[in-house]
Amino acid sequence: MATQPTPANVPSGYRDVSVPLTQVVIQGTLLSLALLALPIIFYWGLHGFAAFWAGLSGISFITWIAAILAGIVLHEGIHALGWRTFGNLRWRDLSFGVDRATLSPYCHASVPMTAAAYRIGALLPGILLGLLPAAIGILIAHAFLTAVGAFLLSAAIGDFIVLWVLRTIPGGAHVLDHPSNAGCYVLESDLRQE
Repeated sequence: MATQPTPANVPSGYRDVSVPLTQVVIQGTLLSLALLALPIIFYWGLHGFAAFWAGLSGISFITWIAAILAGIVLHEGIHALGWRTFGNLRWRDLSFGVDRATLSPYCHASVPMTAAAYRIGALLPGILLGLLPAAIGILIAHAFLTAVGAFLLSAAIGDFIVLWVLRTIPGGAHVLDHPSNAGCYVLESDLRQE
């Protein structure tokens, strides 16, 4: 995925390493669907198709909505906690919102951190809310936990795309979270030292 330079908006001394959220939505849709399907397919393989649907049959619509909304809020909170912990940010350095064009919730860090800390904060929600619950749900034959984990794993597609975009950035480089795209600005001088 190519980065989209925005020279007029790039802070002095930084390089833009980000992608527009609309591009993430367009390019991430198929991968997101695959991430949604994989845990469910594993569940079916171990416990059967009928067991999966039987496990979901008693779950009310309100329970589904509550689980998904809680997962979305926790997802952004875990980004914040990860960046605060590993990037040594303060709570006031973090803000939350929803991108109007894509309806994507976000957590934004307004001060620099290392690329390693940025990656950890980006990866944590997909692991803690998606991969782990889906894996536990598969292991204990809990269809609802598997399905919610699968949904939240697929919802982390933007974070996985950001990790891919940043794959060549050294862990010690200082990055500044992009205010409107998926990704960040990277301090040019840190790139020249490598």
